Amino acid sequence: MFIQSCTRVCEKLCCESGFCARIGAYYYEDMVNREVSLGRIRPGDRVLCVGGGRTPFTACLLAEKTGADVTVIDHDPTVIADAEAFISSWQLLKGQIRCKWQDGQEPGHDPYDIAHIALQVTPQAKVTEAMFQLAGCEKVLCRIPKPGMQDQYPEAFVQADCEACTDRVAHRGARMAAETVLFTKDAFVKEGAVG
Repeated sequence: MFIQSCTRVCEKLCCESGFCARIGAYYYEDMVNREVSLGRIRPGDRVLCVGGGRTPFTACLLAEKTGADVTVIDHDPTVIADAEAFISSWQLLKGQIRCKWQDGQEPGHDPYDIAHIALQVTPQAKVTEAMFQLAGCEKVLCRIPKPGMQDQYPEAFVQADCEACTDRVAHRGARMAAETVLFTKDAFVKEGAVG
């Protein structure tokens, strides 16, 4: 798909240049600020970022802005070395990050307080369910595509799927994400999404 191909090219450039990485972070910065407030992420929280890719901007920004202990995972083993190099070159001011190869549908049983699911993660519903059932999360943040972008993210939640969400924040500007929604375990289970 076109969007994902363009993203891969930009990620490659950011992996090769710390300067490009910091400039690239501006795309995510205001979204992450809103998500930190929405999820009430605090220093010491254990955060699992699903779908970090080669350039885990969101994971780096979450750790740096909150002092959280962030683990970023991706199901593609070919991106992990680049992601680790990207994290190392980021030179975090606070917080900590570790990166590992893992599928979001099988996150293991390490306990996390909150998960952040990237827009490109598929299928978002099953990954969200795994965060509650297997990773012990009490809260999950999911980015939702803009209506005109839904065909680029066919297994992402759409706005109509989010009745079980507890809260949401809208994103403005040239973003693929229309909003980020917050699911809490209690509300997700109550809606019958988790058995």
